[in-house]
Amino acid sequence: INHIPVCRCPDKMSGNPFIQCVPVPAPVEPTPCQPSPCGPYSQCRPVNGQSVCSCMAGYKGSPPACRPECVVNSDCGGNEACSNQKCVNPCIGTCGVGARCEVINHNPICSCPPRFTGDPFVRCVSMPPPIQQNPINPCAPSPCGPNAQCRAVGESPSCSCLPEFQGTPPNCRPE
Repeated sequence: INHIPVCRCPDKMSGNPFIQCVPVPAPVEPTPCQPSPCGPYSQCRPVNGQSVCSCMAGYKGSPPACRPECVVNSDCGGNEACSNQKCVNPCIGTCGVGARCEVINHNPICSCPPRFTGDPFVRCVSMPPPIQQNPINPCAPSPCGPNAQCRAVGESPSCSCLPEFQGTPPNCRPE
């Protein structure tokens, strides 16, 4: 132009024509999921040019308000506890062999069942049957004193003076 050289990049090229021309990048096709309109803990799938949002596996709610199943124990039922953002039975794998588990306020309580003993976090074993004790004789030793006889009435002693003695035990004296 006016006998002055003009430098410019050829068609489909761009850049500084005095330094370097580079190919014009192809236009980026917009996708409905870039950026994702779905919110946290969700996934976006393009369907017929539209974004379709759903919560990721293990999360509940609906986009954009997907959330973990739980964050604290109170998010779970009374007999469950929150572990790794899931409501689980806290008894599983907690108590020892033969122990029973009861969940109280989201916490596992281990105990040995009746007639069992041991550490409920390790093992509960059957208790041996109780040793049979001989019945207690309330007249041995005699509480009645001299010159008196003792008779067991149930588990209590009953005292009386021997024949030919009078008084009230323990004070029995000859007639």
